Amino acid sequence: MTRSKRLVSLFALAITALACAIPDIPMPGQGAAAETSSAAPTQSVNDTFTPTPEPTLTRTFTPTLIYLTSRFPSATPSAIVPTQTGTPQTDTPSPADTATPAPVTIRVTRPTHCRAGPGKSFEIVGSLLVGMKAVAIARDSTSRYYYIENPYVFTDYCWVWGEYAEFEGDPLLLPAFTPPPTPTSTGTPAPTLNFKLKGSGFQSCNGAFWMNIEITSESQFVFESVHVSLLDKDRNVTRALAANNFVAAIGCDGLSVNDMVSSGTAVLISSAKFDYNFKGHLMRASVTVCSKDGQQGVCAAKEIPLSP
Repeated sequence: MTRSKRLVSLFALAITALACAIPDIPMPGQGAAAETSSAAPTQSVNDTFTPTPEPTLTRTFTPTLIYLTSRFPSATPSAIVPTQTGTPQTDTPSPADTATPAPVTIRVTRPTHCRAGPGKSFEIVGSLLVGMKAVAIARDSTSRYYYIENPYVFTDYCWVWGEYAEFEGDPLLLPAFTPPPTPTSTGTPAPTLNFKLKGSGFQSCNGAFWMNIEITSESQFVFESVHVSLLDKDRNVTRALAANNFVAAIGCDGLSVNDMVSSGTAVLISSAKFDYNFKGHLMRASVTVCSKDGQQGVCAAKEIPLSP
């Protein structure tokens, strides 16, 4: 019995110890409350509760998050992207698009004087001879005279008559240049042309008949044109010619041609041709020479009897 009592006592003691160690088993209906209690924050009774002051709200304006709009429009708004105005864009051609006109060059088929102005009243300051070329700068309003680079050293530029001109390039594209005023007379006597005449023989070829005449210049001016009139006094028949050069035919053998007659030189010129043989008739020649083409400029005339 004693042994049995001891065992019973030990068993009771073990059950009591287990009862203290095992938590209480919840009663029916207490599950939700237990779950609610466990879900709440656990706080030790030894902790001191100190209330946390509510944070002071400070407005922070972050440009990337909050944009403040002024009640009044700003005179110089910031962060405004410039916009294009309503002015239409126009395409302005570049200066490189403008074609540069080619230079115009001039040459002459006859020796031509170059003057200080576009007219015969202006001083001769140069000449443009056959084979020469010059750059044309401008023209006068009538397109009869052209302003060129003077081939000689008297002046940089001069005016040349375009009667015998040939061009490389279009002369009408040259600008019209206002010429200097026509020089007024200073009372200086007009120059005179001096020359001598001499008969140089009767000529014929293939039924045509004419006289050759020798002209010798005794003047400081160049002779550039001539007029020859030959009168058959026996039959009262006249033949005449005008030319801007001095041409002589020697029978049927050929021609001699001179563009001008310089001071101290002699050239031959043929009269106009007759269609009958006037050999043995009394003839009379009238010769006029001029310092410019077309029987212009300073002119002088002389007569000479001829006996073929």
